Amino acid sequence: MESEQSKGDRNRQNALIVDRGLAKSGTKVHGVNPALLIEKILRERIQDAHYWHLRASQLGFYEVLDECVESVVVVGTYVNAARTKACKFVVLLFRLLQFEVLPEDVVEWLVAGEHGFKYLSVLFMVYARLMWEDQAKLWTVLEARLDDFRRIRVVENGAVRLAHVDEIADSLLEEAKFVDMALPRLVNRWVLEEQGVLEERESALVDEFERELEDAES
Repeated sequence: MESEQSKGDRNRQNALIVDRGLAKSGTKVHGVNPALLIEKILRERIQDAHYWHLRASQLGFYEVLDECVESVVVVGTYVNAARTKACKFVVLLFRLLQFEVLPEDVVEWLVAGEHGFKYLSVLFMVYARLMWEDQAKLWTVLEARLDDFRRIRVVENGAVRLAHVDEIADSLLEEAKFVDMALPRLVNRWVLEEQGVLEERESALVDEFERELEDAES
């Protein structure tokens, strides 16, 4: 009869085989290895991709930034309706998840900073949504892009459509999935407001109206 220790060893070995070694890291986010925040079938598609083997898997952090700026022209998970080919966007996201957890101030600047690279902003918006456990900080940083109307391309079910960065931010805050990718649970904004950890948000239209009213009265 197999001993409990032998069973444990076998289970650990099987886990490493299933996850292709990803479970070796001791770092955990939302209770799991960060790379496992992407669902297994999508991970398999990413790791089967030529782009992953030939380039992305070898990139360092700064090289991922350069690669995103130079090569990413569409946001998505799969480039085809059959969901067999991973998009460059999600391949680079997966590579980011393999690094040590990135400093929040670096991620915040890449999300909300005025660096001028819209696909880089979106890449780190999704990264923050997956990785950050500070719910109030996540709401605050992603909401900074709700007035960003730059156009981007999104591929979903094999079809490419036009969208805007603010739509991506809104989707990440309000939806449970982002282009077929499951997202960690996010506490509703009103709950954080009631807890006193987040102030009530006023829309940009309200701010603009108040400024116009002040100008008219002056």
